[in-house]
Amino acid sequence: MTKKRPQKKTAPTDELNILPVQPSPQKVEPEDVQPVADKIENPVDDAASTPVPVEARTIDFSSSEPSLDTSSVPVTFDPPTSEIAPEQSDSSASSHEEPPALFQAVGILTGDVTIDEEKTFVSVGGKTYPLYYSSYHKRALAALKKEIETTGIREQKLIVYPKITHYPGGKQPYSVGFQLVGFVGHQASGMGVSSDLQDLEFKICGLWQFIPVCRIPCISVFKNFNQQRLEFIKSAQAELKVNFMKASHIPVLWRDAPVPPFRFNPKLEKEAQGKAFFVQIKARFNSERNTFEFVSLLAIPSSEPPNYLKAGKKDKLEVAKTRLAASKARQHDEARSHNDAVLPPRRTTSAPKPKPKPKVVAQE
Repeated sequence: MTKKRPQKKTAPTDELNILPVQPSPQKVEPEDVQPVADKIENPVDDAASTPVPVEARTIDFSSSEPSLDTSSVPVTFDPPTSEIAPEQSDSSASSHEEPPALFQAVGILTGDVTIDEEKTFVSVGGKTYPLYYSSYHKRALAALKKEIETTGIREQKLIVYPKITHYPGGKQPYSVGFQLVGFVGHQASGMGVSSDLQDLEFKICGLWQFIPVCRIPCISVFKNFNQQRLEFIKSAQAELKVNFMKASHIPVLWRDAPVPPFRFNPKLEKEAQGKAFFVQIKARFNSERNTFEFVSLLAIPSSEPPNYLKAGKKDKLEVAKTRLAASKARQHDEARSHNDAVLPPRRTTSAPKPKPKPKVVAQE
């Protein structure tokens, strides 16, 4: 009997597997695969922003093009707008059902892409924004670089997650960035997100509420719940657990909202606070104001959101203490090295004069 190799436990994900592949002339059915592990590593990590999940899905081209070399084909496919629903026995009946409500934020952004060594930027409306990427989407970034090198066209139609960074205290305005998911190549057909959204449009689904560090109400996008993720966070360390369950708080200007944004009132009891409504909207990014503006309502707001994951206060406090201690230690080391560099070298004192020899008096 052969022993099975133990599988390495990694964080579950529902992000997209964007592959740089050439479209096949034959109809190819997507292969049922398990969610690919999402590495938490990111070149820029902040406490209030996280990539918004979308279901991972790969396409198997082995049946039609077994020897396809994807490294030289600068075309990517854009993701579906929602996660894949569970399989049902009656396929005809399931096709008429609406997709389940999910937390997500994904959109289309067309702009000039600049790649400067290890950093990538995208220019929209005369402003330049950082274009981040996770280790999971390195293949999409490589395909985008290949597309620009091959065609010489820097203006590309990107599929991105909004990446908003809020700062403690609320005095410093939030910063806007985007995380690359994929791009719509010139040879790709219009499908998925690119067919449902126009340029600068985003589909944002989450809790409509105010957060303490932002004056503009936000739609908070949390991690969608599933059993695999629950098992992962049960055994994960506190810092990894908190990073995995971070929410993305996206500021949205929505004047005539059918429901008010939830605002926490410390004077009220927990039972009297009320709840934040789960909303699903289409919004347009305004580069002049660095915010998202309401366009249309995709579904009726609901007082019962989908199941989601949220880090507990105990874990957050533990991680905050660890980060504060590490920050103080780093500042102490930097101050010490700075003082050593600024202070002039100590002057060497002259050697002390030798003491005079004692006089010897002869005895009479």
